[in-house]
Amino acid sequence: MSQLKIQHFGPIELGFNENDGFMDFRKVTVLIGNQGTGKSSVAKLFATMSWLEKALFQGRLKPTYVTRYNRFVKEFCAYQNLKSYFRGDDTVIEYRGKAYTLIFENNRLSIEETGGPKAYRVPQIMYVPAERNFLSAVDNPDKLKGLPQSLSAFWNELSRSQQEITDGFDLPVGNARFEFDKSNKIPWIVGQKSGGKYRLRLSEASSGFQSFVPLLLVSRNLAQSIYKERDASRSALSGEERKKIRSEVDKILSNEKISSEVKQTALETLSARFKNEVFLNIVEEPEQNLFPQSQRAILFQLLDFVNTTAENELVLTTHSPYVINHLTLAIKGREILDRLASASVPQSVGILARQKLQAVVASTATVAGKDTVVYELDEKGTISRLDTYKGLPSDDNYLNKELEEANNLFADLLDLENELWRA
Repeated sequence: MSQLKIQHFGPIELGFNENDGFMDFRKVTVLIGNQGTGKSSVAKLFATMSWLEKALFQGRLKPTYVTRYNRFVKEFCAYQNLKSYFRGDDTVIEYRGKAYTLIFENNRLSIEETGGPKAYRVPQIMYVPAERNFLSAVDNPDKLKGLPQSLSAFWNELSRSQQEITDGFDLPVGNARFEFDKSNKIPWIVGQKSGGKYRLRLSEASSGFQSFVPLLLVSRNLAQSIYKERDASRSALSGEERKKIRSEVDKILSNEKISSEVKQTALETLSARFKNEVFLNIVEEPEQNLFPQSQRAILFQLLDFVNTTAENELVLTTHSPYVINHLTLAIKGREILDRLASASVPQSVGILARQKLQAVVASTATVAGKDTVVYELDEKGTISRLDTYKGLPSDDNYLNKELEEANNLFADLLDLENELWRA
């Protein structure tokens, strides 16, 4: 797993209060907290550091290029609008990956190679911004100018995902289906209501559809491309990566000073460097504009995608207590599956148990408690790990406390009402 330490960066002060400040990023990592506490800051910084590690590993960037002229701040962090979050000599950022360690302190970045080709799995990295519904609300977003870079990158991936759809696919919400008219570049939502069938442009659909459809389209396409083409993953390569590969291949083949055997070895090494093997999906607010039941369906779909390949990772930021509660269902579901696999349960009992489990959470959407972590960010700029109870996320968390506070306030109003009646 990768680790990230952040101090004195944007709204974050001392950062994580355990493990010498290093947050572990596991198969499923969730960030919760109030607005302005730094959830997106952590997610964006993790995406930036993961991308830099990948680019360094593949040789698309040299350490000297990244470390000089404050490019880390002015170019790479500016991509995610993080440039103004730095506080001079006070800011400390340390990323520990499987291939590289990147340390930013005293206003300078240093890079150290720590792993090797065998330890590192090249990730397809996708950052899904909260502003994604904007791309659904307008027709032909590719013609718009001035989009933020991260949103523009997401649109490029969304556009490709739509083009690669053949017959459309069923959506987990609203008994609806997504279809894409390739000739006219129009995304459609097709469904069935009591009044009959309906067909809407995505730009005319509800805000919930406009939010989760792009999220699922991109996540589904990338997860499947990694799973189906694990040996090549060509469809998941960007134009920049393909251009780099062609350049490297030409250099190897045109080098008359090396033998054909050495050329073959060099080409195999090059293939390993550029072959995307895992999917790192970083999603802001998957619950956006969704009813609690729909939030559960979308979360389970994202967990299904992260489970398509063993080393895939999912990072979520959320304001929703339902996301944490539904994650608990996925963890408990995995515990039941593990128990069924290890215990000598009669076949008929096991079949019935799996059917009942499937009615709550599909086995493909379950996740082990040891592979999940929830971090709480507060207004003081500190980050803490959410406690667990028997391997499950604790109910005593920031989001549930807000629900409890609403109940307490309502009780205060009832007391006030009683006092008025007695007066």
